[in-house]
Amino acid sequence: MPEFDLVIIGGGIVGASAALAGVRKGARVAVVDAGLAGRATDAGAGIVSPVALDRGELRPEWTSVITECVGYYRSLLAELDAIDPAGAGSATFEQVGELVVAGDDPHEQAALDAVAERLSRPEGRRAHGITKPAQTVDRADLRRYWPELRDDLRGLYIAEVGRVVGSRLHDRLMTATRRRAQGARDGATFELIPGAGMLDPLDSVPRVRVGHRVLEAEAVLLATGAWAAADLAGFGVYVDVRPIRGQLVHLRLDGQQTGMRPIVNTPGGSYLLGFDDRIVVGATHEDVGFDARVTAAGQHAVLNDALRLAPGLSAATVLETRVGLRPATTDGLPLIGAVAPAIHVATGLGAWGLTLGPLLGELAARHALGDPLPARFDFLRPGRPLLKESA
Repeated sequence: MPEFDLVIIGGGIVGASAALAGVRKGARVAVVDAGLAGRATDAGAGIVSPVALDRGELRPEWTSVITECVGYYRSLLAELDAIDPAGAGSATFEQVGELVVAGDDPHEQAALDAVAERLSRPEGRRAHGITKPAQTVDRADLRRYWPELRDDLRGLYIAEVGRVVGSRLHDRLMTATRRRAQGARDGATFELIPGAGMLDPLDSVPRVRVGHRVLEAEAVLLATGAWAAADLAGFGVYVDVRPIRGQLVHLRLDGQQTGMRPIVNTPGGSYLLGFDDRIVVGATHEDVGFDARVTAAGQHAVLNDALRLAPGLSAATVLETRVGLRPATTDGLPLIGAVAPAIHVATGLGAWGLTLGPLLGELAARHALGDPLPARFDFLRPGRPLLKESA
């Protein structure tokens, strides 16, 4: 009999969520994590929004997935608070709202107008799980929210958008998993194993090698983000995922309260997030392989975009630059499901990792443990026809 019901390779947000789901089902679960530089969870800005700005709303099934994943946060946070009351509060998640802004660029204005039109209709708001109409915000009101913004912007305020501290959410998921396993009466167990797990599917029982240890499991879930394709390539299994480097710069405005400011987002991809002790600005989108370095060009690009959007940040202190290797797919959609007997993947979340990761990690774990994947997620299965993502 295998030692584990489920071995999860990769301990980011997806892997941690999958581990909690497995323990919740009474499974014997192990998480193997190498702590590789560039893990997207550690660098993610933290926007949790039901409204996509990076592509037209031409895929209602994709909109539905985003909306369901955002809605899942409420039940997940309630569960984490019940298991770990000391960790409850805004240190993990806060609903702060979002300002979608545009200047004089006609493409950005058209994108902003499209979002405003979509959210002006009750059916459009229902599709995104939004109950409050979005509000048009003039230049003066924008600067009341963020005095540092340039004065030629106009915007739209969406109240039901939040931001999350990815590292904090990850730690709370792991704490909840340990505590659920320790108090389990149904045989559930959990073990966190540091190191690089190498998949070794022999016969009908997949094995994971971690140093000198060999873990046998009923099923293996690869939640290794951008590394998933390389992890499977040696076994003749192709997974459509590649790394896209994102560099994000952290700033501090001395004497300014920034923790409850709304997120500033743009159709062009630049954004500002305020936390209690910093402002996060970003991000680059660089197709450079597994290079997780902070580069001069990357910092320059991020700061140039940020200062063009908010010139008043020019006097801010630069605290650090973080780098995440986002797992990207050809069509811009995640990959959830089986790629071989007893071998499953949950990857390809791109820039949506912190929004989609908790629910998709849970669904992937349940599917690996024998539950059917809900039919509404069928379009995310690996092996689907690949179409290039449209802008």
